[in-house]
Amino acid sequence: MLARLYGVFRQVGEDLFHHRLISATAGNFSVRTKEGFLITKSGVQKGRLTPEDLVEVPLEGPFPQGASVESVIHREVYLRTPARAIVHAHPRVAVALSLHLDSLVPLDLEGQYYLKEVPVLAPKTVSATLEAALAVAEALKDRRACLLRGHGAFAIGLKEKPEEALLEAYSLLTTLEESAEILFYHRLWGKG
Repeated sequence: MLARLYGVFRQVGEDLFHHRLISATAGNFSVRTKEGFLITKSGVQKGRLTPEDLVEVPLEGPFPQGASVESVIHREVYLRTPARAIVHAHPRVAVALSLHLDSLVPLDLEGQYYLKEVPVLAPKTVSATLEAALAVAEALKDRRACLLRGHGAFAIGLKEKPEEALLEAYSLLTTLEESAEILFYHRLWGKG
């Protein structure tokens, strides 16, 4: 099972990077485990993950050395929601729209079906803090994705098997970016 799960981690990292949803060492993603969650390490090349680039983080206590700086957000989401996996990335169009919108409401059918409305959160700190973590966890209690203004997106997977939940979260993140692009082009066309 671990080999299969690592394969999905590797594929998600490659896809996020190749689809320009993250830069080389940005973003992070995780899956729930019995004792906590398995997450990508901070600063590693997400498009070239190795098994050593993953670290297990407990649901309580100190964060292990090397764990993603966003582990605080992942921990709160796992503690406060039914999430089985989380993908955090920096989708360019969605982040650009987050600077101007309070929520992203998809115009396209797929976005409407899977996302309905994606809140744009604006805590005073938007990265690696308990304040940001609590805002994201609260938003994801009844939604599948959210944006932190000017920073990035978080999407969750709910499927029971960890590899399927991770792919589900990744899929929702790509849906978010596609919906953001459609919304952007629609607004651009409307002003032209």
